[in-house]
Amino acid sequence: MKPFMAAALIGSIFLVGCVEDNTPAQALNPELYSVQNASQLQQKIADLNVKLADDYMQMKQMYGYAFSNTFALNADDLKTLNAQAVSATALKPVKEHYCSMMNGYFNELYRYGHFNQNLMDDVVLNNASAVGLADHFKNAASFYQFVMEEHSTYKQAQQLMGFGCNLRGALSPV
Repeated sequence: MKPFMAAALIGSIFLVGCVEDNTPAQALNPELYSVQNASQLQQKIADLNVKLADDYMQMKQMYGYAFSNTFALNADDLKTLNAQAVSATALKPVKEHYCSMMNGYFNELYRYGHFNQNLMDDVVLNNASAVGLADHFKNAASFYQFVMEEHSTYKQAQQLMGFGCNLRGALSPV
């Protein structure tokens, strides 16, 4: 009986190891993020902020127990993000939902800024210097540092909930 189980185990490991992942990598289309001028880019960012605020409110309604307050998120000022943090006692799926939502938002913001760097210095983002904003969007590493240290309190929100969201890994290469 033992040799049969060992053979079955080795066979299943071999089969799993030989299965090729045929999932094609999704190509990122820069044209989806292209705009004609700075006012269009500012509007795209404003729309993205409205979507984040709406998604955040829906999450708060769905998982009310995971938040200490019911105030709406001011997505135009992400320095208040830590005041809207998920509780450290919240269940892991709630924290994962939060991370997915926030990382998705920052990923989209990065793409809009990265593919329109020539317009970024004419855009206004709260908690960001008016000069050299395009430099923060030149690559994922610069954007990550910008989000974590200047533009938001996302790092502090993660510390408060006791769960890391791995924004660095979530930023898609462009």
